[in-house]
Amino acid sequence: MATDTRDIVKQGYVRICSHKIGIWQRRWIVLRQTSSKGPCRLEKYLDEKTASCGGIFKMTALNTVTKVCRVATSIRKHAFSISFQDSATKCLSCDSDLEADTWVKLIDQECISHQTGLVTSEPDVLSPGIQKELQEQFHVYLMPNPKLDVFGECLLQVTHENIYLWDATNPRIKLVMWPLTALRRYGSDPTKFTFEAGRHCSTGEGLFGFYTLEGEKIYCKVHQATLAIARAHYKVKKQTEKSSASDREPLPIKNATVSHTTVAMVNSCEDLFSLPVNSQTESSEDKDIAVACVPLAKAQETKNGHKSLWRNI
Repeated sequence: MATDTRDIVKQGYVRICSHKIGIWQRRWIVLRQTSSKGPCRLEKYLDEKTASCGGIFKMTALNTVTKVCRVATSIRKHAFSISFQDSATKCLSCDSDLEADTWVKLIDQECISHQTGLVTSEPDVLSPGIQKELQEQFHVYLMPNPKLDVFGECLLQVTHENIYLWDATNPRIKLVMWPLTALRRYGSDPTKFTFEAGRHCSTGEGLFGFYTLEGEKIYCKVHQATLAIARAHYKVKKQTEKSSASDREPLPIKNATVSHTTVAMVNSCEDLFSLPVNSQTESSEDKDIAVACVPLAKAQETKNGHKSLWRNI
């Protein structure tokens, strides 16, 4: 049975110095990122075939790594070392300097830089701003999906740009992220919240469902965030039209600044007014946004209270 490859960051042959016999042994190693299955880790197999068949391996957790760096050429060519909090050090050698540099970069990103969110541009869950947003996390139950290797209880967070899923037992662990601009449709009913992700998401295309009693709150939060994104794009579009007005040439629709995916989220007058978002002061502008976006999608509300935004593919 083949092993799961969805959390693999990098894999390949390296030579590892054995502490027992003091020689360098060629082994196949796999770098796996943090997930619900465990922390960031290195798996060491006898060879590539053993790894692909899910054979026996030795695992080294990398959640206590303090430093990853290249080893001096005078000590070992194409080598790098991994230092841990308990002062232990592992030394590995590659076939080229490029390969060694790649391992150092990826391990550093996953084990050190990734912890503060500096490399991946993901939110640092320890920063004050994100802590405030995390107070609005929603406890949900992610239904099994072939695009994900996790399911069950987790925490859902909606920011001004993304939907995040965090591990329910350890909020430091991010399970998955979806950009709001890549959603094709979303909706809620009294027992769940559902959305369809587009092909630009890390999960690829797919329908993701969450059992929750706060589906309406999640829907409102997602809807308001997508409206804010659309308004920002719409203002840029209007400014572009004004700047080109001096040339007395109409702005072709195909050159509109509003992104195709974002337009699909806010292109119905009916859905724009389904939420109380400063209707007296912004209704005129919202109507303009809605008119500019029709007819890519159709908003609808069923008799049982299910709210959704549908995009025609």
